[in-house]
Amino acid sequence: MEEAPRARPFCGWPGKKSLSPYHWFKWGFPRAFARVLTALYGITGDRRYWVPLLARFSAHLAIILMALLAAWMARFEWPALASSPPPVYRPPEPGRNSLISLVARQHRQSVGQVVLDTTDDAILREAQPYTIIPDRPRLGVITYTVQPGDTVLSIAELFGLHPTTIMWADQAIEDAPDLLRIGQVVTILPIDGVYHKVAAGETLESIAEKYKVSPEAIAQCEYNNLKPPDYAITEGMYLIVPGGEKPYVPKVVTSYTGSVPEGARGTGRFQWPVLGTITQGYWYGHRAIDIGAPTGSAVLASDGGFVSFAGWTNIGYGYLIVIDHANGFATYYAHLSGIYVAEGQSVARGDVIGAVGSTGWSSGPHLHFEVRYYGEQQNPRAYLP
Repeated sequence: MEEAPRARPFCGWPGKKSLSPYHWFKWGFPRAFARVLTALYGITGDRRYWVPLLARFSAHLAIILMALLAAWMARFEWPALASSPPPVYRPPEPGRNSLISLVARQHRQSVGQVVLDTTDDAILREAQPYTIIPDRPRLGVITYTVQPGDTVLSIAELFGLHPTTIMWADQAIEDAPDLLRIGQVVTILPIDGVYHKVAAGETLESIAEKYKVSPEAIAQCEYNNLKPPDYAITEGMYLIVPGGEKPYVPKVVTSYTGSVPEGARGTGRFQWPVLGTITQGYWYGHRAIDIGAPTGSAVLASDGGFVSFAGWTNIGYGYLIVIDHANGFATYYAHLSGIYVAEGQSVARGDVIGAVGSTGWSSGPHLHFEVRYYGEQQNPRAYLP
């Protein structure tokens, strides 16, 4: 009796004769399951490989989605933008209330143009990024508060006036034009001239004669508000004197009356009395030059001569030295912090006579230097090298 053939174990690719679903599942499922597990383990086990790949994929996908969204939105016409044409400015037309003007405006609105209303001939303001203040005449007397760095010259330039107008409008400034205090209130006239307070017994004629103008100039000045025909003035009222001038009165100190030392005479050639910077020049209200220098800096005799005054003054100079050069010239050295000479002493050109300071009417350490010729104040720059 023949023995039945034994069943061989299944392994490898199934033969063409063994294609039953059972054999396919029995052969393929374990292998497919093992490959999936191996891939998952590789992905989750080593992040260095799949994280960069995922990031690149996400970036490309986002760009593609944005491009598709933009292309899709371009197909639509947005009503809010399409129905609002830009405004069109139309200037007011002659006979605006006439039938022709009304029909023209209705026609422009019917075709979709937004017409800006110009009722009562209004003028639309053009947008300007910068504010330009026009130069207008002032309507009367105003005041200005002194700021750091201000001088009489700078304030006058700011308001388009002469420095003397600023000086003559305030007695305190007239007494010391080179000394302004921060916060000090300055009177500003609308035009150049003198600001005068009427005293008892004064008339238009006497005031006009004092300031060398005609009475009509004061009476007809619109800022004085004088009423014709008599143009009456009263005591205590202020008047603007257009074009008026005040005489300049130089400050005088008591001079030395003793005998002149022998040989104490100048050469006529002046040198700079101190090393520094000119902080204020020569002008009508300041007939000298101010030379800024540190306190204590040596002050030299600008030329030879003798000391005719050395001491304190009560007229704004503070500590002052006056050198008489015995040839018509005299030099003044003011606001000193120290005096190293005495009255009647002979000095030579270049001798140390004092020290820079800030005494008297002074806003900081400097030397106030004057040159006088027979009592008349000269511009020192004309004599210095």
